[in-house]
Amino acid sequence: MNYIDFFEKEVPNWMRDSNQKMQEYGFNTDRYWQWVAWSMNEICRKYNNDELVNHQMGLLFDWLGKKAEGG
Repeated sequence: MNYIDFFEKEVPNWMRDSNQKMQEYGFNTDRYWQWVAWSMNEICRKYNNDELVNHQMGLLFDWLGKKAEGG
């Protein structure tokens, strides 16, 4: 598992994609959150559900959830 590649490429690319989807769908829409869940699952599967990858995606999901609640 190449963690450097994951953190230097995969995570920033996902963040850019997330920002694009936010603008396209709207932040508090079902469509955006469905994309979030789907895309995070795809990344976790790509890295064979590596524990650190799963935790990182979970942290991003929790962070987005707090932003959605106004935090």
